[in-house]
Amino acid sequence: MKSEMRVLVTDFQAKSDFEREVLPDVEVDTLLSIVGHPPTPHDLLHVIAERSAPVLITWYEMFFDAATLAALSEAGVRGIVRAGVGVDNIDLAAARAANIMVCNVPDYGTDEVADHAMALLLWCLRCLYAAPPTAVPPEAWWNAGRFSSIQRLQELTLAVLGFGRIGQATARRAQSFGLHVRWYDPYVPRGQDKVTRTTRVESLHDLLQGADALSIHCALTSETRHMIDATALALLPSHAVVVNTARGPIIDEGALYEALRARRLAAAALDVLEREPPVGDRLFNAYLCGELPNVLVTPHVAWYSQQSAIELRRKAAEEAGRLLRGESPHNPVL
Repeated sequence: MKSEMRVLVTDFQAKSDFEREVLPDVEVDTLLSIVGHPPTPHDLLHVIAERSAPVLITWYEMFFDAATLAALSEAGVRGIVRAGVGVDNIDLAAARAANIMVCNVPDYGTDEVADHAMALLLWCLRCLYAAPPTAVPPEAWWNAGRFSSIQRLQELTLAVLGFGRIGQATARRAQSFGLHVRWYDPYVPRGQDKVTRTTRVESLHDLLQGADALSIHCALTSETRHMIDATALALLPSHAVVVNTARGPIIDEGALYEALRARRLAAAALDVLEREPPVGDRLFNAYLCGELPNVLVTPHVAWYSQQSAIELRRKAAEEAGRLLRGESPHNPVL
């Protein structure tokens, strides 16, 4: 097998049997199986120096900075396929300078993430955080007064930050429950509000002011990092809830923690955190010890179903094959 027809999976997965089935004429290896421990950029460069692999498939545990990308380019890497949607673990400007094409898989788990977001919204809005047996002393558990803050869904407004595939899929689900949906996304073409029968607003302030719930679906960029900070959270009424299935750093977690602790927000449900896995994270620690019973955290699994995991691996491998063969990729990021 010629080394020029080789794909290397950089992180997360240890086996590549499935990718080999998708690419029968390509040698597919996993860095994790080669080095035997969670790989680092140094491990990647060492392995690539020994045997070239023109195309990499990367998940989310490997970070590509300018120095790493320059060295990979020197070693013959010409393409990186991100097995997922977000590319915030790759310095895109540096990849462009290194002449490395970056692609992603934007369409594998749209329904799963939208379903998860809706489940988290309902957990918040129906006050299900009051239901666990540990929420109150046993003798007070049957007191339905603990749920007195629940409001009719059909009279609530959901604010959606980011109105791409997943944002729109979440909006459709919310509309099926009768929620009014408004959204903010300056990069979506005009007229999408008419197609989706939603309300478009022109600023973050107009999105958040008076909204009953916020669901975040934008990409993590320098523009959106900590976009939901203390000032933004203060625009939401005290009965509002916050759901994030996009990227953790879009929210200033310290500000969210303080807002929840001071009861300036009713609840929050998060599938993503600023640091993953969370180590020494104040909000996560408060969640674990029960200090914030009105918070729910899931471990970045909104994207997952058995079917979406297979679809993701297949589409990532197919894109890698196109890059190897010099064909036009389906989902170039740059």
